[in-house]
Amino acid sequence: MRILVVDDFVLVELALAQVIQGTAHTLVGVRDPRSLPEVLEVAASEGRPFDLALVDINFGPGAPTGLTAMRILNELSPDTKIVIESTDEERNRLLFLLASFAFFEPLGLMSKASSSEEMRALIDAIDRGELSGSGLAQPDGTLSHALSPVQRLIRNAGLLDELIRNGTDLMLWRAVVRFDKRGEVARASHVDERTVDRFIAAKSAVVDKIQAAFPEDASVHLVRSRDDEPEEQRRHSNLVRLARFAQTHSHFFGDEAIDDLFAARWQSARPRQRRSWR
Repeated sequence: MRILVVDDFVLVELALAQVIQGTAHTLVGVRDPRSLPEVLEVAASEGRPFDLALVDINFGPGAPTGLTAMRILNELSPDTKIVIESTDEERNRLLFLLASFAFFEPLGLMSKASSSEEMRALIDAIDRGELSGSGLAQPDGTLSHALSPVQRLIRNAGLLDELIRNGTDLMLWRAVVRFDKRGEVARASHVDERTVDRFIAAKSAVVDKIQAAFPEDASVHLVRSRDDEPEEQRRHSNLVRLARFAQTHSHFFGDEAIDDLFAARWQSARPRQRRSWR
């Protein structure tokens, strides 16, 4: 296979080069998603497209994220299979991973902490067309009732649509990254405070679902408001909780790629109006 590694750390590419040493696989590295169009166009013009892309999620401040990389791959090299690579310790990776499986349906997820043997096994399995097993999206046929990390992401990818239902939701999340007071959030989002109240109630329920599905998430320590609190205090407690959640995932909410991805999703979900030919 021709393998493309989209990662800003050259050490990742060097490690993967060692993994495939002695095989027929070849490897090309790209440090920034903005370089992808040129690399993919050259590969296509030479009649040597990439079979597999290993795509990082986080490229650091100021750079596009893995969501942009996957969008470019989908548009310019749709037959290239995608596997996400990620560092387990990244605190803000959960929403990026949910978005990856919601929008792009990658074959699997590979931890950068995986052993050489595990990386090699995943690459070889994809080369053989075996798309089930450790790190891959399809069930492996065992009798285990526990979902793998990839299967949990796939099963719960719909939570992202509950988290961000429309442009107003996205604007409110971006305001909550910066503010944890009702009036400030309303002013920053150009909405009234009743809209903020509805947002707090709806999104608190979604965050509950996310934390139940992914107890290892970095924001799981957030404490829910108590039912016996006065309504105003409970609302403020829930807003503070949402603000902490938003700050944990601020890189995701600030990613410009999600504007276009969600806009296309909302557009496709709208009922088509009959065109008048008069």
